[in-house]
Amino acid sequence: MQEVAASILGPIEWENGTTGFGRCPGEALHTHPTHKKDCRVSLDGAPTVHCFHTSCLGAVETANRALRSAIGKASQGRPYSFKRREATPEERERQRQKIMREQLRARAAGSLTTILKAQEISLADLREMSPAPLPNDPAEGWRSLLRLFKEDDVVWIGGKYDSCGADAPESKKECCRRHFRTAGEWQKEREAPEQFTCPSVFKPGTHSRSNKAVMARRYLVIESDVLSKDQMCGVFQWCRHFMRLRAIVDTGRRSLHGWFEAPPPDVEAELKIILPNLGRRPEDPPTLDPALFKLAQPCRLPGAWREPGKVRQALLYLDLEGAR
Repeated sequence: MQEVAASILGPIEWENGTTGFGRCPGEALHTHPTHKKDCRVSLDGAPTVHCFHTSCLGAVETANRALRSAIGKASQGRPYSFKRREATPEERERQRQKIMREQLRARAAGSLTTILKAQEISLADLREMSPAPLPNDPAEGWRSLLRLFKEDDVVWIGGKYDSCGADAPESKKECCRRHFRTAGEWQKEREAPEQFTCPSVFKPGTHSRSNKAVMARRYLVIESDVLSKDQMCGVFQWCRHFMRLRAIVDTGRRSLHGWFEAPPPDVEAELKIILPNLGRRPEDPPTLDPALFKLAQPCRLPGAWREPGKVRQALLYLDLEGAR
């Protein structure tokens, strides 16, 4: 029976007369890396192929039917055959991409200590390195940050609920539209209008801070509730190797927001995997907040009060060169 199983499934490493491990007939469909003993072949009782993965279930069931039929025919001296399903080019590419993502995630989990050691820098040093002068009055930080946008860019500034969908009453929509203005119009305000803004720019006339309403991503903001401010400075410094740092905002609590020029799509795709998994164990929360990769995700506006009269969100670094 071993010879029959090998003719159906390919080479099998037998541990004994009835149990061995071989290549899964649906390996190309696996959504996670395949290991040596993921696919078990058992000839004890009803001949069975069992794979640790679930994405290959259909191919495994087909192989099981062929294996049982072939062994039944062989026991009766009848001929048998089975053609292994080959992966399509698209399936092979999907498998390659999935393996690459798993490898990237694993490398990120082991690289945080190395990054922080190699890129050690203090927040005070980064502040001294600010290419553009920071406002003498911290309350004016929001005006400086808005200079990163073109004057006619539609920028959202508001609170958590200053956005609404298509089913909202017209009065609510009109109220929400007032939170989508050009950067030039916002500059006419006397003080920071609200606590939040967004690094993307929006379509004119919108009332919804949604991905569909985004005209373009101008900047990618990264932050962490896990790492300290000094550790985040090291991460910012590392990210400067492949993105331009435009601003750093102190959120008024324990975290910093780093504003970077929006990276190319291939770089952003890798960062989506790397940044949340830096130094991360499987049971840990994401190291950097993955939500900030969303096009319309809000972030803190410098110059506004985080807690009225107590803690002000502050601009700590600004690079305006060529930003508009």
